[in-house]
Amino acid sequence: MHKSSKFNYLFNVTLSAIAVILAVTPANALPEQNISSVVKWAKTRPQLPTLRYNSEAHGYEGRKGNLYFYADVTQENGTVIKEGITVSGDSSIKFTTKNTKAVKLLQNIYNSNIANDFQKSRYVTKVGRDQFYSGQKFAYITAAVQGGSSLQIIPLNKLQEFIDSAKYCQTNQCDL
Repeated sequence: MHKSSKFNYLFNVTLSAIAVILAVTPANALPEQNISSVVKWAKTRPQLPTLRYNSEAHGYEGRKGNLYFYADVTQENGTVIKEGITVSGDSSIKFTTKNTKAVKLLQNIYNSNIANDFQKSRYVTKVGRDQFYSGQKFAYITAAVQGGSSLQIIPLNKLQEFIDSAKYCQTNQCDL
């Protein structure tokens, strides 16, 4: 009986520790995670729409009010390549590192770690309408789009690949 109560005690302590870690660690879904995690996470974010798969766009997307959110994947059940947010019809939100409303929106959707990473990111280059930034955790692509502003979050180790692709698409026809 003594071994059984010792086991139960250790089991309960372990479960409590896991519960504390999960409560303290904010849930977020970002590039390089499985799309099912991102879809589940999006359901917990009141600002985000329900995401649906769009085979033509190679990803999951949704619109809620003036906010459009998408997650590009390699295949329907694959890994997220990049995520994007576009806000239209609100000229006060421009995805720049100095726009307080845009940074606050990122904090509300993701968390303060992502908002701070974007806010402190280093400007790298501009290709066409896209401006590329390098953070500590992720890289970011911002653009002024028709009637709004957009931000893409990409893996930091893929930043140069995205820059090269944007440069290529400036002189060649690309299927976007």
